[in-house]
Amino acid sequence: MSKFILSTDTCCDDFKSHLKQNNIEYITMSYICEDEVLHDEANSFEDYENFYNEMRNGKVFSTTGLNVFEVREYFEYLLKKYNSDILHICLSSGISGTYNIVQSVADELNENSENKIYVFDSLCATQPQNALVKYAKSLRDKEMSANEAMEALSNEVQHLMVYFFLNDLDALKRGGRISGIQAMMGKALQLRPLLTFDSEGKLRVIEKIMGTKKAIKTLTDKLVEQYDENAEFPITLAYAGENYINELKNLVLSKFPNAQINIGPVGPVIASHTGPALTAIIFHSKQTRI
Repeated sequence: MSKFILSTDTCCDDFKSHLKQNNIEYITMSYICEDEVLHDEANSFEDYENFYNEMRNGKVFSTTGLNVFEVREYFEYLLKKYNSDILHICLSSGISGTYNIVQSVADELNENSENKIYVFDSLCATQPQNALVKYAKSLRDKEMSANEAMEALSNEVQHLMVYFFLNDLDALKRGGRISGIQAMMGKALQLRPLLTFDSEGKLRVIEKIMGTKKAIKTLTDKLVEQYDENAEFPITLAYAGENYINELKNLVLSKFPNAQINIGPVGPVIASHTGPALTAIIFHSKQTRI
C-alpha cells in the first residue's frame, strides 16, 4: 500500500482521465472569458485544440487563482477519505500566488492532523510540472514516504530544464511583459523570445531569436549542450496552438536516436498568458538552474 496520496493541480496539463487512472488526486484551476469563470477540465487533445481555436478567433482569456476556502475543503476531503499523508505538487510560486495559499492551508491543517500535507513547489508549470508528477508517482509506487519523495523531488527539480519560445508577441504585450511598440517591431523582425524557468521558478527571457526555424534549432542545441542521457527521465516536448513538435522531435531524434520522448499540450491556464503559439522542450540536465 502507498505511504502517501499523490495530489496536484490541473496546471500539470495531464488528461484528467489519466490522473484518475493513476490514482492521482487533483484540484481544478480556473480561467476567465468575458466575465465567465471556466474550469480546466480538458481531457483530450481535441479539448486543448478547441481552446487554442477560440484564442485564434479573438477570444481573450485571463486567469484566477485558488482561494483559501476551496483549498481547505479539498484537503479536508482527502484527509478524511484516505487517512494518509498527502504529497501535493503545486504550480510554481514564481508565477502564481497559488503555492503560498496551498502551503498556508496545509500548515493550518497540519497543526491538528495526525496525517500531514506536504506541499512541493514545482518551480514550473504545465508539462514540466506533469513530468514531476509522473516522477512522484514512480516514487509513490516504490513505497517511499512523503518526506523521502519530497527530498527526491527537490534534487530533481533543479536539474529539470525548461526552454520554450513564443510566436505570439501580442500575448506578451497583453501580459505587460513588452510594450506595444516592442510587439510591433518584434513581429516585423520575426523575433522569437526564448524563455526558461529559473531556480526560483520565475520566467526569464534568455535570448531573442530571429525566425522560427532558428528557434527550433536553439531548443535542440540546448538539449545537446545539457542533456543527461544517464538520467531515467524522458524528454518532453510541449506545445500550445501553432505546432512545430514534429520538426523538433525529428531534430531531437537525429541527435539522440534512442531517446524516450513524451509530447503534451499546454493547457488553458498557462496558454491564456502565452497565446496559442508556444513550443517547449523539457529534460533532465547535467547542470542546475540559475
